[in-house]
Parts: sequence; C-alpha cells; structure tokens
Amino acid sequence: MPTAFTVGIPVYNEEAILVANTERLLAYLDGLGRDYEIIIGSNGSTDSTTVLGADLSRRFARVSFFHVPERGVGLAFAEFLRLAAHPQLVSVDMDLSVELEFIPRALALLESHDMVIGAKRLGRQRRRLFRRLASDGFVRAARLLLGIHFDDYSIAAKAFRLDAVRRYADVINRGSSYVIELCYLTHRAGGRIVQVPVACEDWRRSKFNLLNEGIYKYSRLATFWLRARLLGRV
Repeated sequence: MPTAFTVGIPVYNEEAILVANTERLLAYLDGLGRDYEIIIGSNGSTDSTTVLGADLSRRFARVSFFHVPERGVGLAFAEFLRLAAHPQLVSVDMDLSVELEFIPRALALLESHDMVIGAKRLGRQRRRLFRRLASDGFVRAARLLLGIHFDDYSIAAKAFRLDAVRRYADVINRGSSYVIELCYLTHRAGGRIVQVPVACEDWRRSKFNLLNEGIYKYSRLATFWLRARLLGRV
C-alpha cells in the first residue's frame, strides 16, 4: 500500500487564493490514489485567512488549519513537524506556483531518500529577474561557506522523511533559514538528499520585504557557518 503523506502549506494573508487553491490541490491529490492530509498553517495573518482556513477544515475531512499569531514561516514549519500524522511531508506554497507534479515525484523518491529538493534553477522558471538573481547569489554563498551543492533553498517544493528531520526540530528558526539548515545537517549526517528540476511561474509581488529577507538569510547563513565551523562540521 502506498505510503500516506502530509502536505504542509504556510500562509500569510492569502484570503484571495486560499479557498480556490486548496480545492484545486484537493482535486489533484485525490487523483493520486493514496491517503493524505493537508495542514494549512497561518503565521501572523491579519486578513480573513484565519476564518477561511477554519471553514476549510470544517468542510473537508482531509484539511486541518492552525494559526500562530506571530509572523514567521519557520514557526509554521515547526508545527507541521509536530502535527503531521504521516511519515512523509511535502511543503508547497499556497499560490501553487510550482508544478503539482513535483508531489508524486517527490513521494516516490522519499521511499529511498531523506529529502527531496525541487530546484527551480534546474527547471523552467518564470519569475522576476531580481528574485532569480537573488536566489542564485544565495546558492553560491551557501556553496562557498557550507560546501553543499544544492540549487534551491526556498520553502516551496521540498519533501522530507519525518523520521530524518524531526531530530533537528530544535534548530528551526522563525524565518525561512530552516530549509538550508536542514539540508546541511541531513547531508553532514550522511542522509540521502536528491534534487529534481521543477517548473515554476510566479509573478506575484513577494510578501517579504526583500531587503530585510536578504539581510536575515545572509546573517543566518553566516551565523550557522560560524557555529558549524566552531564545532568542526565545515
């Protein structure tokens, strides 16, 4: 019998797309022929996301919803690790900007790997040039400092075996740095990580202040590198 899985979706002020895209995702997942659940986690939403999310959890047995008052995608991911009822976790964005075909591909790979990275740089991406250049720069910095050679550290299109990553739950920061840190820690522990190309189309304005997000990500990268170096892990 195919392994059951959890889809975790962090959301912040997504009232415009929450219902329609959840229904679209449910229709797609129903076609995969395996047991699943969707957990939607609001972090700091101030619009009607919380009301709509709670209503979705009442309407659909496979959907659950939670809200944490503080903004921070890492806070939502930590809850996904705690709440997931199934051994495989797939992270997607609410805008579904990455092709849904990533999900069955990732689930198949999780049978023999600990993490699956959906890499936009290896596939077809239609995004604003500035965001592509910013991502490329961060990937190069990670290679230089941490010596890991993956091509995407965004939160979307990532899949995890929970027994492999729950051991690192205590390092998950409130922001988005948990992705690269889980990649590094899993790699250093001899875990099996594979990346696959994904198609992405995303023209929406970022919900992050890109300057603040850049400062956060590089400062976390530098801090993590220093800590790892002091512990002899770089």
